[in-house]
Amino acid sequence: MKEGGMSRKAPRDNLVEFRTRRDRGTGAGRRSLVLLGAGGLLVGILGGLVGIYWPFGSASAEARTTHSFSVCGMVRRTCVVDGDTIWLEGVKIRIADIDTPEISQPRCDNEYALGIKARDRLVALLNEGEFTLWPIGDRDEDQYGRKLRVVIRQGRSIGDQLVAEGLARTWTGRKEPWC
Repeated sequence: MKEGGMSRKAPRDNLVEFRTRRDRGTGAGRRSLVLLGAGGLLVGILGGLVGIYWPFGSASAEARTTHSFSVCGMVRRTCVVDGDTIWLEGVKIRIADIDTPEISQPRCDNEYALGIKARDRLVALLNEGEFTLWPIGDRDEDQYGRKLRVVIRQGRSIGDQLVAEGLARTWTGRKEPWC
């Protein structure tokens, strides 16, 4: 007993009592954490499956509505980067059957000028109406994370149209100089 008639528990008693309270909640806390983690994993798996097989977000389905393309600026949602790269509803796509002159890092003035023409012509072609995006080969993406697709309208590749107009080359598997 302490002065004033109040008793005080030994420090060891306080320690045991504190641990007892914490230990009681640990089992329930762990179960809740495991259930939360399992639920999150299940949601992630389901979301991934939906993302793979959902036709619109994967850039592998038809563009069922007419889109309005412009030259890309700071916001890249549906626009044209250059003659062979576009953004469609937030998905970056490399037109897989062609190669066009570079705009961002041209090796000569002629390459830049032709690259601008290819980009502007692609904007016009894409704005002419509905098209379909088709995967090519067994690769879904390139090394930069762009979806690899062929743009088809009325059974014809828009890339082939750019080739016919002298604004692109058929993709051979490697870049070739434009200068």
